[in-house]
Amino acid sequence: MKKLEGKVAIVTGGARGNGFAAATCLAEEGANIAIADICADMETIPYKMSTMESMNESVEKLRGMGVKALGVKCDVSKSADVQAMVAKVLEVFGKIDILVNNAGNTSMTAIAEMEEQAWDEVLDVHLKGMFLCCRYVLPHMIEQHSGNVVSISSVGGQRGFGMGGHYCAAKHGIIGLNKSIAMEVADHGIRANCVCPGTVWTPMMQGIAAFFGMEGDTGKDQFFAGHLIKDPEVSAMDIGRAVRWLVTDEARCITGNMITVDAGWTAKAP
Repeated sequence: MKKLEGKVAIVTGGARGNGFAAATCLAEEGANIAIADICADMETIPYKMSTMESMNESVEKLRGMGVKALGVKCDVSKSADVQAMVAKVLEVFGKIDILVNNAGNTSMTAIAEMEEQAWDEVLDVHLKGMFLCCRYVLPHMIEQHSGNVVSISSVGGQRGFGMGGHYCAAKHGIIGLNKSIAMEVADHGIRANCVCPGTVWTPMMQGIAAFFGMEGDTGKDQFFAGHLIKDPEVSAMDIGRAVRWLVTDEARCITGNMITVDAGWTAKAP
């Protein structure tokens, strides 16, 4: 029997990148998957977001793995969207065992020049989105006295980056909120942890590289230059495998913590 056979997982931002990798890794162990994704561009985000087409393609790939899969258009920063998404998952699957808070975005702006909308669009998706998803999923996990929450932070949740103050603030906040949630739900049989990716060549990271005029292999090489492990390079599937391990019983005594998947970048950072 697979380790997650019969489990139901919600993965926000699951249409592509780290989110789809997490969904794929969970499905490999038998979990049924609900992908929630905004499927729309955002005004201050300088790269293309996911689309309904990309989400539907991802859902079909998951179904091709032999699990049940559902795609739900959802802006995690909107309470009504999150409540409707959770209700749909419960209607289709009847329960929620795993929540992966992966939805994210970023733009590159100095704090002294940043428009309030740019701040809001990043903080609302990362941090408010995590809050809202936990707010409406945790009561169901508490009722069933079991569950796992994994929230995707970043090495930017452990360090600061110029031109990314809003992103770093959000990612630091995710780590702090995760610790608080872990303390609140441990007695209900629920664990909560974070995964902190370093550089992964996702559409978001490619958008950041393009902002700095570093596209293609040149941009990729510069972003990966700080890794201690050069080969293999960190992939989205490495993030997905970390998520998967955290929600299995192999990690049963780990909560309120984080795993950093960055090929050693933070080991040499001050």
